[in-house]
Amino acid sequence: MRKTIAAGLGLSLLLAAGAAAQDNAVFFDPALSTAFTAPSAFDGLYAGVLAGPISARKNNFNAIGADIRPEIGGVVGWNQPVADGLVVGGEVQATLATDFSSAYLRLMALARLGFAAGDNSLIYVLGGAGRLGESWAFEAGLGAEVMVTDNMALRLEAAGIGQLGPVPNGNNVPAVSAMRITSGAIWQLDGAPAATTFNSGPVTDFSGLYAGLNIGGFTDPQYNFFNDYGYGWHLSRFEMGGFAGYSHALNDTFRAGVEAQLGINYDTSGDAGADLLALARVGVVPTEGVHVYAAGGLGLAEGRGAYALGGGVEYALWGQASLRGEALLLGRLDGTPGLSGVTGPSTSKVTIGTVWHFD
Repeated sequence: MRKTIAAGLGLSLLLAAGAAAQDNAVFFDPALSTAFTAPSAFDGLYAGVLAGPISARKNNFNAIGADIRPEIGGVVGWNQPVADGLVVGGEVQATLATDFSSAYLRLMALARLGFAAGDNSLIYVLGGAGRLGESWAFEAGLGAEVMVTDNMALRLEAAGIGQLGPVPNGNNVPAVSAMRITSGAIWQLDGAPAATTFNSGPVTDFSGLYAGLNIGGFTDPQYNFFNDYGYGWHLSRFEMGGFAGYSHALNDTFRAGVEAQLGINYDTSGDAGADLLALARVGVVPTEGVHVYAAGGLGLAEGRGAYALGGGVEYALWGQASLRGEALLLGRLDGTPGLSGVTGPSTSKVTIGTVWHFD
């Protein structure tokens, strides 16, 4: 859970650092141009350095040595803007993870799909495959990059890693069994014009269609949903996913709408699950650029019927993009108590995310 909190704080710090490095304020500026173009700062060849912790708690990828250790290495890749605010690309990451008595290599080929929150920020999903230690593996995760100088960005990303085939110690886990949280400094090498302003239009009014990505934690202290899949009881997991919805403006202040969420949660023991929720939302816009809402609905968590209650806050960053924090409490529809005998909404899903509004 500490890794989850660290990832969330790191993403917030990245956004703040990028804003501080620009001439504009951290929030929207309605006086800016209404145009939104593909982000020139994320176009073409780039390279950088990477560092962060990697955890393979089952020692299945590395047969000896510490299961949690630092890794350091580099990345080279290419970004291609394909539409206004939408970027696709690919990269190769190579890092060495060491506990200073043994080491193993992580070599991954990864595809990326990102969308811009202004010219200087990119939020993306990633996925691919390669080698981890002595085994083939896949990766999937989320990340953010923020330009802090004319040609350098800071990066923070988190990814789950799973096995593709057998591992050297025979501890075969058919799910995510490793995780990394990686920071980096990325240099743009193609000579494209630097992004030094937030390319924005009038701030979103939080109505119409929207979609986004989120990252956070899924905690089940009473084990109302989590199962022991043979890898032990763990009360919290890393969560990442996405959402899409529609909000209707009842007037200048009140909003009502619906949203669908899909989340994937996992820890590094091999336990993994999913949640799918359909939510109704009612909110207010007390001042321009801020949306406070309550949410409730039904869905599935770990394959069990669930209800969810909670809410969140959105803050307009620039243009049609906003930053969102949300907390939901989940309970079982069948009322069956969890492992500890407690019923009721005791499971939490807490996330932060970036929202793109299509209004």
